[in-house]
Amino acid sequence: MNIAEEALTAVRCDSCGQGVRAGKRSAMQTSVQWAGPACPLLAEAAGGRPTALVPTCPDLRDSIDRAVREGRLEVS
Repeated sequence: MNIAEEALTAVRCDSCGQGVRAGKRSAMQTSVQWAGPACPLLAEAAGGRPTALVPTCPDLRDSIDRAVREGRLEVS
């Protein structure tokens, strides 16, 4: 595991349960590494395009923000 990966924390989407590894470097910057296929909401938003082209899943963003508020994910 490299240094960048070590700075990521496991987070689950409160809506679909998809697991990701996330890191926050500031209030505005979030890194997300998917642990498996994209969630159905993100895949739907992609409309057949690669899901990497979709900026974010709003439910996952809310879950990551909640993890920060609850102290499970630190802004470094």
